[in-house]
Amino acid sequence: MSSNIPSPDACQGEFIEKLLSNSMQIPEVTVVTVCFNPLKEGRRALFARSLDSVQQQSGVSLEHLIVDGASTDGTIEFLRAYRNTKHDIRILSMADSGIYQAMNRGIALARGKYIIFLNSDDYYHRADGLSVSVKALETSACSFTFAPVRPEGAKRFHTHYHHPQRRLHKLFLTCIIPHPSMLYRKSALVEVGGYDQNYRLAADYDLTLRLIAAGYKARFVSTCFATFAMGGFSTQSQNAELAERENALIVKSIHNKVFGVKFTEQETRRVLRGTYPRQFLPVYKASQRIIADAFDGLPRNIVYKALRCFNYVKYYLKCLFSSPDNA
Repeated sequence: MSSNIPSPDACQGEFIEKLLSNSMQIPEVTVVTVCFNPLKEGRRALFARSLDSVQQQSGVSLEHLIVDGASTDGTIEFLRAYRNTKHDIRILSMADSGIYQAMNRGIALARGKYIIFLNSDDYYHRADGLSVSVKALETSACSFTFAPVRPEGAKRFHTHYHHPQRRLHKLFLTCIIPHPSMLYRKSALVEVGGYDQNYRLAADYDLTLRLIAAGYKARFVSTCFATFAMGGFSTQSQNAELAERENALIVKSIHNKVFGVKFTEQETRRVLRGTYPRQFLPVYKASQRIIADAFDGLPRNIVYKALRCFNYVKYYLKCLFSSPDNA
């Protein structure tokens, strides 16, 4: 796949401004926040909370790179007046064709060895979250981390956002890993070409699968440090049909690339609706070997191993005894 990441020189909007802290060192981490009119509809306080949560991070040197899509709601003026600058803030304002073009610009401009993406409504509820994730990469050969995330206002703790490691057996079938907690080596993002801008909603899932298919490894971090706001662009009901279409394209593409399998439209619909085609269950088994090799740092206690085995067997039997007519 060709690179979607532009050259830094191509990322020149009306301005790139810097709100500098006292530190002049090259940061370890670049936190990229992509936004467009983030102050609309009374969301100023949410945006400020997100900015503050980055500045509160400790134990790691970082910069906060704001990639703004030429907002018209006073965002730039708001950022110019922002004074909580423990860590450097850099601002790019430039019209874009969508969120993933803006994220690719963030990759191009990032100075840090590591990159993490934080939406303008999301925030870090622990000050040590980034330092823990950096340490996990520094002490391993992995190229990205993921951790549990906390949905804002969640009524219960037992959700797949809180326990993504328990559902990794479905990685090749649906998006599992929570985006707000993923810290990447910049080099890995550059090598795989960044985000595929042909997708409007699901390019983060596509990127994860391409990283795994290319042989990059992931490390699980048990520390829950990110909270994400429900009701964002990708979760809005009017986008559900588009999200399903894009996920279908991704599932078909990755199975063809990695396993040489060409799903029909009906088979793809079955996968997206929760049942793997029974004739391809050997491929599902093969996917588990890839997942086992690709992920490091998973719990090794007997309870977790039993639960992982149970989830795998339960899903396998569900697919084995399902009827194609249910598609």
